Amino acid sequence: MESWFQTENALQFFEGLECVKAFKVSTPHAYVQGYIQAEPNKLISWFSRRAIIIGGPVLKDGVTKEEVVKLLKEVKKAASEAIYIEFRCEEDLSKYKEAFEEAGFKYQPHLNVKIKCDTEKNAFERMDENRKRQIKRATDSGIQCKYVDDVEEVNQFYTLLKQHYKTKIKKPVFPLEFFEKMVIEEYGKLLVATQNEKIIGGMLQVSTDDTIYDYYVCGLDAEYPVESPSVMLYWTTINNAISEGKSTLDTMGAGIPNVPYGVRDFKLRFGGELVEYGRYVYVNKPILYKIGCLGIKLL
Repeated sequence: MESWFQTENALQFFEGLECVKAFKVSTPHAYVQGYIQAEPNKLISWFSRRAIIIGGPVLKDGVTKEEVVKLLKEVKKAASEAIYIEFRCEEDLSKYKEAFEEAGFKYQPHLNVKIKCDTEKNAFERMDENRKRQIKRATDSGIQCKYVDDVEEVNQFYTLLKQHYKTKIKKPVFPLEFFEKMVIEEYGKLLVATQNEKIIGGMLQVSTDDTIYDYYVCGLDAEYPVESPSVMLYWTTINNAISEGKSTLDTMGAGIPNVPYGVRDFKLRFGGELVEYGRYVYVNKPILYKIGCLGIKLL
């Protein structure tokens, strides 16, 4: 199943950004596309150049191990300026693990949570009791969740998200240009949670015919415990997926196995499935990679 991040729509989006350099390579039965990103600070950018590939490669019927190896070697050429290259898998690629290893990539365990979207009744019943109580309480509070496409509302969401990443996630986030282009040019959607017309949370989403992806999300949950904005953003998205005939909400990451992670616990309370598709990483520049890992928290 083709990920949104491997569609022509996604390639067009990333090619139109100043903050990344998009690339695509292909062979007769396979292709992969991604982007090279670095932090805007000149000093930090030297140690933070990374090539990110989400949901790829796309492997068609008839592909062989040898062709996969060839494709991966072409990726290494296309992203040679990056300090490292990272495949973030969205499906089980274990049958091609040997091909990745032959091309020099190392497997890193990484989890994800996928939430089934079949009927509202089933989705609600799969959640734990605390999550059900939060939804009922938040619904009574008057919180509203709606899609927006206004630049000012995108900016308000970005202010919340940037603060969230600075104080809690402690990782860099794309510049405002990324979010404005995504929403205003309709590559994705921005769902916001509001109380008394104030934005108290938001989720940037992209989607295919079958799946909605939780790309970026944040909510003022500590400040609005009754409204539970993050919970309501997920619940609204699950219901929207159901009404649109999509089967899955992909939450795009749940940390490393056997390492406590609050975000994973939050996502699993919606009754999602925990999967380990992992990541494959190739380090182009080992010395710069070690320096970067010591001094910078990379995506």
